Amino acid sequence: MKKMMALLLAGMMIFGCAGTAFAKEINVTVDGKTVEFTDAKPYVDENGRTMVPLRPVADAIGIHVEWDRRTKTAVFSDTYDPGIEGFGYDIDGNQVYGRIVYMSLSFQVGEPEVEMFGRVKKDSGETTMIADRFRMDTKPVVKDGRTYAPLRYMVQSFGYDVGWDNETKTVTAENNRIR
Repeated sequence: MKKMMALLLAGMMIFGCAGTAFAKEINVTVDGKTVEFTDAKPYVDENGRTMVPLRPVADAIGIHVEWDRRTKTAVFSDTYDPGIEGFGYDIDGNQVYGRIVYMSLSFQVGEPEVEMFGRVKKDSGETTMIADRFRMDTKPVVKDGRTYAPLRYMVQSFGYDVGWDNETKTVTAENNRIR
């Protein structure tokens, strides 16, 4: 009986591992081009969010990224010349329309809040600082020495539409910025 139980458990372990080994990898495309993740792979977290190593995605959409080791914060930024049409909120909470000429987004490991800062150039030529803070339904993490955050929040903040193809397990990001 003990041998039968041992064989049964061994079989369950082998088949359990095989299912994991053959699980389909998550792919990410930006404007139709596959993002290469060489040493860390995207995964879906316990909240159902696709978490990605941040630098390869930032490189794919052409934005600058800095890492503050002290605060464990990743800051993404981009300048736009002549700017992209959009709006933001000034320090008093008023909506400001114009051309966004600078945008930055900050993710801090373990924190669900994201901070956005930018500059909007109005038709009058005046530039106004904008800021916003919003809460995600998950938190950035460090896993295997890489910082992961939810893809959707990052790319949407920089003017991309996000889609999901469940059949191919592919996240798509398409530029929708108006120049």
